Amino acid sequence: MRKAVENARKLLRNHGHDCHVTPEDLVQWFEADTPYDQGFGLKEAIAIPLIVVHELVEIENVKRMGLRLTKDVIVNNLKKVDDAHLKATEIELELAESTKNVEHIRNRLKDMNGWIKDPSVTPENKESYRKLHARYVRTLKRFSKEMSGKKE
Repeated sequence: MRKAVENARKLLRNHGHDCHVTPEDLVQWFEADTPYDQGFGLKEAIAIPLIVVHELVEIENVKRMGLRLTKDVIVNNLKKVDDAHLKATEIELELAESTKNVEHIRNRLKDMNGWIKDPSVTPENKESYRKLHARYVRTLKRFSKEMSGKKE
């Protein structure tokens, strides 16, 4: 896990984002209570580098808001955590785009469809997710055109 965090921090740093989240912070974050039944834990997260990036950025933003990583930080601060989640999604997708990680973008577009319908997400954030979704649908179309252009 330590290596996954180091690699994610390096990836962020290489793209102009400084992050000071520690492996211990990541563990605390995944131990926090959440209203979402994701079936997706720390073990699954650290297997996907861009998900680690997402989690680190989300944690960094939560800490910048003055919140402490406690057992109830998520359930007691849903709006703030969702704001941090949105920022993390933006950065995660920027990195996915810069590395042309089509599969990751496709997977996150599916996830965004759920976030847009989630009743706990504010109308403002739903609109931001809609715009992000549209942007990355266009990105995938552009990548597809680029790839088909290379084959000719």
